[in-house]
Amino acid sequence: MTERAAIPLRFDLLRVGHCGHPECIAMRGGRWNSVEFPALVGLIDHPREGLVLYDTGYSRHFHRATRSFPECLYRLVTPVSLPPEEELLCQLEDRGIRAGDIGTIVISHFHADHVAGLRDFPRARFVATRAEKMENERRGRFGRARRAYLRELLPDDFEARAIWAPDLPETPMPWPEWGRGWDLLGDGSLVGVNLPGHVASQLGIVFSTEEHGQVFLVGDASWKIEALAENRPPGRVAYTLFADGTSYDRTFAALRDLHASPLAPLIVPSHCHTTWRRVGGTRHVHRA
Repeated sequence: MTERAAIPLRFDLLRVGHCGHPECIAMRGGRWNSVEFPALVGLIDHPREGLVLYDTGYSRHFHRATRSFPECLYRLVTPVSLPPEEELLCQLEDRGIRAGDIGTIVISHFHADHVAGLRDFPRARFVATRAEKMENERRGRFGRARRAYLRELLPDDFEARAIWAPDLPETPMPWPEWGRGWDLLGDGSLVGVNLPGHVASQLGIVFSTEEHGQVFLVGDASWKIEALAENRPPGRVAYTLFADGTSYDRTFAALRDLHASPLAPLIVPSHCHTTWRRVGGTRHVHRA
């Protein structure tokens, strides 16, 4: 990463609802009983670009989008809970942040538990990758629901507000073996990287903070930090839903090796309860 990339950004990790499903699907050897998987959202404050979200978690829009068949099957398979105090807008308001204050939302991928709140941010630009969205737009309604892609969750003007990460300039990643990523904000402070496999394209982000050093938000490239630490990828059932199991294994192995290295950043899987307990709930980002 270039010297400019050392700009420290303020960062908080928010929990915006959770779903439940068997742990053994997310991590081999896990329990068969249902456990909670929080929907984690990154809130980042950049000195020039202002407030950035990484995903949005669940929202009331999710329940509306899954009221009909076949979309309702998604909610039946992974029951969702969103307490009022965990709603993203409520948490932001508690920090003195209005929806219009959010300038950028980085979308890891288009599964409903990551984009359900996009409609709540009318002024935000969206930074994402194309491949998964294009692939799902070619599917029928049942195929989209099976892939957790709900068109109703995307704002009507999504395309006009979208910036595609692969079109942005490249910049070195902080670890040579990871090659180059995309310079999402133009100053090297927020670097995007493709983490394929779970879906056709998934956008992770790397940035620096004063509290945690380097932080790597990895979406669903791993569901639990224990899976990386113990080399326990998802169960075989999960692979039937992945876009590409071989690509997933390569991504998982790269993250596993990074987690074990002396230069390991704080790796944040988007549904990891352990990571939430470790770093969630801070209030570094707020407005008077």
